[in-house]
Parts: sequence; C-alpha cells; structure tokens
Amino acid sequence: MTKIIKLTILIILSLSVYFIYQDTKDSNIKILNIGDNLSQGINSYGQKECGFINYYEDYLKKQKNKVEVINKYSKKDLTINELINQVKTNSNLKRNLIESPILFLTVGYNDLIYKISLEENINKQRLKRIIQETRQEYDNLIKEIRKYYKKEIICIGYYQPNKENDNLNLGIKNINFYLESQKEITYIDTYKLLSNKEKYFSNPNSYYPNKLGYQKISQEIIYQMKKVLN
Repeated sequence: MTKIIKLTILIILSLSVYFIYQDTKDSNIKILNIGDNLSQGINSYGQKECGFINYYEDYLKKQKNKVEVINKYSKKDLTINELINQVKTNSNLKRNLIESPILFLTVGYNDLIYKISLEENINKQRLKRIIQETRQEYDNLIKEIRKYYKKEIICIGYYQPNKENDNLNLGIKNINFYLESQKEITYIDTYKLLSNKEKYFSNPNSYYPNKLGYQKISQEIIYQMKKVLN
C-alpha cells in the first residue's frame, strides 16, 4: 500500500511539473527577425525607429508574455543572396534557426529596386528575367532556411512604392503573387495594407513607410499570428 501511495504522489508531482512547464513555455516567446531595411524599421526619412517587430513585441508583452527578439542578423540593404550565404556559413544563425519558434522574414525588396535601377532601357523581356531570377533566389533561400528551421516562416510581402515606377510595381506584384502561393510560408500582404500612400508614406522620395505604416503592418501580423498560433 505504501509503495502505491508513493508511486501516486510521484506521478502527481511529475504531472504538476509538466503542466507548469507547459504554461511557462507558452509565455516565453523567442522571435527571430531577419531582413533588410523594413525589418529594421527604417522610416520614410532613412532613420531607424520602431518597426513592425517592435510593435508586435509590445503587444505580446501586454499579454504578459516574456519576449526575446533576435535582430542581429538584419542589415540595411541586405540582399537575398547575402542572407543565403549567412545561413550557410554562420553557425550562430543556424543555432538560432533551430531554437526559435517564430521567424519573420523581410528580404528581396532591395533586390528588385537595385536590379531594375541597373537597366537603363528596360523592356518586358529584361523585367521578366529579373523577376524570375529574384523568385529563384527566394526559393533557394527558403530551401536553405528549411534545413534548420521547421516551424512557421512569416514573410512580409512587398508594398507598392511611393515613388512612381511602373516596372518596379509590376515586379512587386509578381513576386507577391509568388510568395502568396508558397505553402512553406505565412504571407503578410502589405500591398493592399499600405495602399493609402498619403497616410503611410511621409516622404515622396522614399521607398519606406512612416510610423503609421509600421503600426499597420504590426496589426496585420497580430491578426495573422493569432490564426497561426491557435
């Protein structure tokens, strides 16, 4: 009888520890935020301020979660191929990919802007080549990330630039369509989200949104993440 009582107590204690661990685990959130200017919160005037990840972090903390955001792999003007190389060669990044339950990915916008800017007399054929090249690079990036990271990839899509550029706009639409169709990622549509240029872009000569724009992106992330995490 004594052995049965001891065994019962041990089981109860073990279950208690397990449920406490489960509750604690759910309230500790590690987020890996990787990308270019947008991931850093670069505003319409080229200054770094609160980005979408900061607003999302504030939201999670208000829900009484403990949050750790890893931003050290984000870099201004980061390209897709540069990020692929980081994933291949950086052992710390590989470890963070393995350990992090949430990954935000914001890259490729600068690639399109740069590649199109190099073409003095761009035509449909050259634009198509740039789009196909960028799509292939993004596909290579996701495949490389998936070697280490097995959970949700939250991909921030490309928005319509404040500057009038028909070729860039067409490229953005095409890449967004590609990203939205990928089963490997959760896609955040910023194209429709930031369509009000007067509200979300303060500088007509900038490619990047203002504070309201970043807040709007974070609101959409909150909405989408509720569906992902539930």
